[in-house]
Amino acid sequence: MRIKSIFHIIQGHQITDEDIYKSIGNIPIFTAKNEIKGYWDKAIISQQDLPCITYPTKANSGQTFIHREIFDANNTAVLVTQPLWKEHIILEWAAMKLANIFLRIATSKEGVSYLNKDIVNELDFEVPDEAIQQEELRTFSKLIELRKECDNIIDRIERINNSALAIDYQEFQARDVPAAEIFSSISGNSGLTEEYIYSVRNTNAEKWYKLLTGSIEVDDMPTIPLCSSPQKSIEKIKVYEGEGIHVVRKGKAGYVNYLPLDNYTLNDDAYILTLKPNCKLDISLNWLVNTHRSLFYEFATKSDNGTWNKTSFFEHSYFDIPARIEQDIIANKLIALKSIENKLNELRERILSLLTRETF
Repeated sequence: MRIKSIFHIIQGHQITDEDIYKSIGNIPIFTAKNEIKGYWDKAIISQQDLPCITYPTKANSGQTFIHREIFDANNTAVLVTQPLWKEHIILEWAAMKLANIFLRIATSKEGVSYLNKDIVNELDFEVPDEAIQQEELRTFSKLIELRKECDNIIDRIERINNSALAIDYQEFQARDVPAAEIFSSISGNSGLTEEYIYSVRNTNAEKWYKLLTGSIEVDDMPTIPLCSSPQKSIEKIKVYEGEGIHVVRKGKAGYVNYLPLDNYTLNDDAYILTLKPNCKLDISLNWLVNTHRSLFYEFATKSDNGTWNKTSFFEHSYFDIPARIEQDIIANKLIALKSIENKLNELRERILSLLTRETF
């Protein structure tokens, strides 16, 4: 069946604040996000059209809403069930099913998704028996609730990871240690563009180096061989072999990753911090990264394309260093928490994959 055979589409209209100000009434005006913009004396549907479904026609991200009371719609479309289908379709089931279909068919213009009325009208939409609708609705609902629970737990874990952790350490090696006494830094190689990296991919080399960039994802970083510097062909690119901290210099500035023992290089969008050879403190870099993320963020400019101020970090940041055994205990707990977060993200992706299937 075509959507237009099952639902009548009413296109929402533009209602300005001035229109609302000039009108008197108690009928709510809902926005595309299902929020109330205001009230007036007009309605986009009649009592006999209820209940009905609304959905955003712009920036739709798989959203549908059910309305059971008279309302008007601002920049949102309304699906009214055709009379012949009212007794054969469960609206909650249809809303969940359509949300996933809309997510797949939305067109894009300048990075914003749109749902064209003509395309929606001609969509194929299969309506199974009511018993199947009920079963699918129960499955949908359980999956959606599970996804929400995953989102809540992941959000809480991220807040823990990005906050200044108040940990009651019992023993300290030293307090208020300046960053300059702990770290050395390695800056990036200028000119390591995608084009340059591609040009050296076929170089024969015994050693390859993981390339650190402004990306916060380091698990899938590309590797490149030890090659000539793009700026000075008589010199090799700067590389580092060992353990360290990856600091994003530009982009999501101040974000840090722990770097286990390996071979690394980096472009202009990153720094590597390493322990100074003469540092006498016993420090776990894994512990330091996972307990001091908020401190690193303090030295980043607050903008969409912010930068991390290495000089200011070295001059104005200080660290309390507990006993190594206490560092390791906390680091292991945070590593376990990260493992849980990864499993929840995998589960969430599997749930989303199920929700976007046509059938179960």
